[in-house]
Amino acid sequence: MNISHSIKKKITQYILLCLSLLVIFNLSYWSYNQYMRIHNLLIRNRIATENNITNIISKHTNLLTAISNDNTLQNQSSLLSQRIEYVRPYQEAFNIEILGISDLKGNAATTYNDSIENISYRRYFQQAIENNKLTISNLIHSPISNSYVYIICKPFTNSANGGTIFASVSYAEIKKALSYQENTSIKNNLLNDYKGTQNNCKNINILKINKLYTSLDSTQISYNIKNKISFSYYAINNKYQIERLTLHLIKNTPWYLASTFNYNQYLKERFLFIIFNIFISIIASVTIGYYLMKKVSIITSPIDDFIKESTSIIPIQSQSKSDNIDINHHFNNIINTSKDGVYCSRTNLLNRKYFIQNANIKIQTHHKKFALLFIDLDNLKTINDTLGHHYGDYVISIFAQHITTFFNHPIDLAGRFGGDEFIILTNNFNNEIDLIDKLQKLIIELNGSVSNASTVIPFSASIGVALTDNETRDIEQLIIHADKAVYDSKKKGKNCYTFYINH
Repeated sequence: MNISHSIKKKITQYILLCLSLLVIFNLSYWSYNQYMRIHNLLIRNRIATENNITNIISKHTNLLTAISNDNTLQNQSSLLSQRIEYVRPYQEAFNIEILGISDLKGNAATTYNDSIENISYRRYFQQAIENNKLTISNLIHSPISNSYVYIICKPFTNSANGGTIFASVSYAEIKKALSYQENTSIKNNLLNDYKGTQNNCKNINILKINKLYTSLDSTQISYNIKNKISFSYYAINNKYQIERLTLHLIKNTPWYLASTFNYNQYLKERFLFIIFNIFISIIASVTIGYYLMKKVSIITSPIDDFIKESTSIIPIQSQSKSDNIDINHHFNNIINTSKDGVYCSRTNLLNRKYFIQNANIKIQTHHKKFALLFIDLDNLKTINDTLGHHYGDYVISIFAQHITTFFNHPIDLAGRFGGDEFIILTNNFNNEIDLIDKLQKLIIELNGSVSNASTVIPFSASIGVALTDNETRDIEQLIIHADKAVYDSKKKGKNCYTFYINH
């Protein structure tokens, strides 16, 4: 049974509880914060990349619109080879690799070749004619620059039989737009929503080349792309890293922006921060715990020594498994034993030693006028000799109860001075007249009798009163004076009070 051990045990439990709550809070806050960061990062990435690609497409479509509005190019009486010459200045001015025009039959002329070429078999041309709207091709290898390009094909405006005008968009330019990276954890690619059976999701091999998402259902992806649904997938890549694939339709294009986000790469450095944060929390908790336990040891060491010494006098009686119950029970025993040394067990009043000790403190602390009452129980010897000590003890107990009830002010102090002698210190009076009135009531209160079957013996009180003054504020001196006053009350015939007069 050790108070220091019990408190340290509780401190450890609460520190572990607080540390657990702190770790959970840190992880929860960090997780939410990272979730919001990632969410906002992906939105910014998508918007920025889409804007970059849209700007490239818009630049070319605006050029094609401007060219198609040229009446000279819409003149059906001129040959394609003649009309293409009006296009060359645009091609040179805007540094476009290929610009071309076609008729409805699929014959086309381009700025890089003087001959007429048949392109009627090309899907993007057919779509532009059939749907009368802008169409973008899949990747096409350009023999001019030995690189890949997209072809933007636009029908002539305000011309039912004008054919189309088309231009090349460098894949390198698109790739540069895709390389926008606010964070290296994000990679961007394009998927084509071409509806031909053989071309559907043709660019899905981009993912397969990178060995990503091999477990994904390509049929489901194809379905979502075909129905123009934006969606996300989570998967484990070949390096056992968590990645997220987000596909979002780019407005006014047949493309999906396929963005892959690597959680492991993104969270790596940030995870080190939360680990460091938790580590600091643990160190701080251990330090605080160590400091508290050290302070507890200093504070409780005298108490533990006291308990250890007290067990030789008061054995531990509790059989409980709980240290707290053992300690409480033992302290109750110590308190009861201590009370026996401070209070009279028969009257429950302070004994002489502790009355003097407490009374002296009250007199020195409160600078008011005090009255010390020395009360002697009359006829106790006669009661003991005639009726027996049992009756005498009963009278003493009754006498003490009357005194305790009469002097119940918080400042009042009551004690048993000897066998039949009681002593009171009070300042619960306004003046000496008020005190005299109380003394007269007390004399009546303490009058009584005790009897057996044949004998009745009365008892009363002889009281001596000593008042404090500027010269006398010593409790032992007041007791001497009050004792002398009691002697005078006895000489007067008992059952009365007498004030000490300093001669």
